[in-house]
Amino acid sequence: MKKRSAMFRCLLCFFAAGILMTACKKKDSPSVPNTDNGYVDDWIYKTMKQEYYWNTSITGSPDYTKEPYGFFESLLHADDRYSWAVPNYKDLQNSLSGNTKEAGYSVGLFLHGNGTKLGGIIQYVKKNSPASAAGMKRGQIFFQINNTDFKYSSATNNADVNAFLDAMGKDHTLTVFDHTMTKDGLSDSTMNPSVKNLTVVEYSENPVYMDSVYTIDGKKIGYFVYNFFAPDRGQAGYENEYDNQVDAVFAKFKAAGVKHLILDLRYNGGGDSRSTINLGSNIVKGLSTTKVFFRREYNTLNMKKYTDAYGVNFFNSYFTDEANNIGAGLESFIILTSNNSASASELIINGLKPYMDVWLIGERTYGKNVGSQTFYKINDAKNTWGLQPITSKAFNSAGTSDYTNGFAPNEEVLESLALGDWGSVKEPLLNKAMTKILGHAPLRVASPESVSRTRVQYVGSSQMNKAYYHILVEPRPGE
Repeated sequence: MKKRSAMFRCLLCFFAAGILMTACKKKDSPSVPNTDNGYVDDWIYKTMKQEYYWNTSITGSPDYTKEPYGFFESLLHADDRYSWAVPNYKDLQNSLSGNTKEAGYSVGLFLHGNGTKLGGIIQYVKKNSPASAAGMKRGQIFFQINNTDFKYSSATNNADVNAFLDAMGKDHTLTVFDHTMTKDGLSDSTMNPSVKNLTVVEYSENPVYMDSVYTIDGKKIGYFVYNFFAPDRGQAGYENEYDNQVDAVFAKFKAAGVKHLILDLRYNGGGDSRSTINLGSNIVKGLSTTKVFFRREYNTLNMKKYTDAYGVNFFNSYFTDEANNIGAGLESFIILTSNNSASASELIINGLKPYMDVWLIGERTYGKNVGSQTFYKINDAKNTWGLQPITSKAFNSAGTSDYTNGFAPNEEVLESLALGDWGSVKEPLLNKAMTKILGHAPLRVASPESVSRTRVQYVGSSQMNKAYYHILVEPRPGE
């Protein structure tokens, strides 16, 4: 079986929303054994042969005796790091909309104990969550979960990270520390210890995390923290809830006369392409519904199928008419990035580049230029599996799709354990963006490297447990 990354091990408990995909059995189809595995595997094979971006690489002699996940993995292209299958699609329907069972905080995983143990730093606390009620805050660190150390080695790194994240997915206790990082590495991290007893609950995360308007030196600066792409929570009565909140943020920016925009995507691992279109349409210069935001490329079978059914314009996604677009007045546009910025976040960068200057501050982005669609069978007791295979590749209006190695930042700022408060001009990445806009620092702050002479090594993030992590979800035709 092909070795998968930690994020896909974590995603095995989820599955995505989609539609039933059926196909007539061809005369030369392989023989299907009369078993539950064979029944599911046959459906997987037919779906992948039609829909998978690399469908020409699929074997003509599948082994229908394999259990479904192993069978699915046996069909994948050697370069595919992103496709996955899960036993029950309903969990991922919720997760793609930000609905999961959790305590309500995002954490970065770092090494300590001479690189043999895992620790966590709170990246952000989610509103109205158990973690928020417990008084947790950005920048706090912890070294144990339930008074237990979590080991780490390069040989077992995936399993070690997964064990840490699994413990976070159940009721747990943390001892968190405030720290100043004014000496060497973690030496000051024993300040103000406090015990947090956390219960995991069904929680709907709102991706619209924070927005602010600053007036400095007479310049109007808008700052927007957006943590994943989803139009709504996926429940009746809440249609387009989150996209509407994004529109409201830009209405505020427009009313305030914002001329400089800082978009914080450093913890945004991806999500729904429809929400990228909505966000991009609020930002782009020269907004027009005739301008292409991005274009999809499918496998040869589907390129012909969709061209015949819908015409050549089917492959284009256009900007939408947004009354609160601020592009016409923007003098600068900065995106804050990290290696967690992926897929749909990178689509924003790539899609806007042909129309305006996009300045990146932070770390190199992840590098994912392909999209996936979701497939499952409705009301089939013998097959509750679902597939999330890669089905398309994304290009901008200039025909560019060459970011498999990520987008390099114009100015590199590496996050250490010295995280600043959200929205504070002392926060290192926001401070660097303000400096770019103003031509001088709004406040003098020490760099993370000068604050801590020992830079920690990050090895993961709790976002790896999210269904939208490093994916671009595309709607099926007709959806």
